[in-house]
Amino acid sequence: MKKIILVFFLVLNTFVFSQEVFQVIAQEGLTVRLAPNGKRIGKIPYGYPVNILEKGEPFSIKDNGKSKTGNWVKIDNTSTKVILDEGINDSILKENFYGFSGYLITQKDFINQFEKEISTHSALKDFYLDKSYQCFAIKGDFFGDGVIDYLYRMIDTNGNIRLYIIDNQKKGSQIYGLGGQKDPFKIKNYDFPILMMIPKGTPLWSNSDKGIKRNLNGISKNEIVTLDYDAIYVHQENKKEGGFIFRKDGKWNWLNQK
Repeated sequence: MKKIILVFFLVLNTFVFSQEVFQVIAQEGLTVRLAPNGKRIGKIPYGYPVNILEKGEPFSIKDNGKSKTGNWVKIDNTSTKVILDEGINDSILKENFYGFSGYLITQKDFINQFEKEISTHSALKDFYLDKSYQCFAIKGDFFGDGVIDYLYRMIDTNGNIRLYIIDNQKKGSQIYGLGGQKDPFKIKNYDFPILMMIPKGTPLWSNSDKGIKRNLNGISKNEIVTLDYDAIYVHQENKKEGGFIFRKDGKWNWLNQK
């Protein structure tokens, strides 16, 4: 867990900020609070958009010994994906949310960064980034080698929405595609609105067996998967369909999440 030390704090101003869209670049998500430097209530996952309503004066924090400058900003929580901490009631979504802008970049720069990286892979030259979703690119160590990998939500030549995972290695890289006719889970289109990186060490388990919903108390220990590398999560939310995806023993694995 990163150690964050607040250097100094300035009160949030009340002027309205630009309506330009930003994207979260904190790998484990942007912490959101009820007030500047106030109570933490959850996070916005990496790669999700943020609309800033107001911002304060600049200040700095120490992140793993490095200085990072930004502002406390008031966030439009209706235009993004907020994952509430355990024990926080949904009613809090009516409140104002605040975060640190040092972990945000403009959507334009976010897209440029990944489109530039995609252009280095000739195998992806006929596909393009599907920016119609809130989250269309994430990163994490999906193969357990200590190297950060990329995942892109893209449209292939047949119009299928697919996930392309770039396994960045110490020398070179390898590309894996999910979706289309040869998908290991028989999913043709990965049109899941929710796409997130799940940090290593998170217990993964299927909460549905033969259509029957179950909770963690009904899961045997040998059904719980705990990885020392990151996993992928996709979900339809309202349709109650989705799952955890992870690479193990040379193949992709799926755990249902209703």
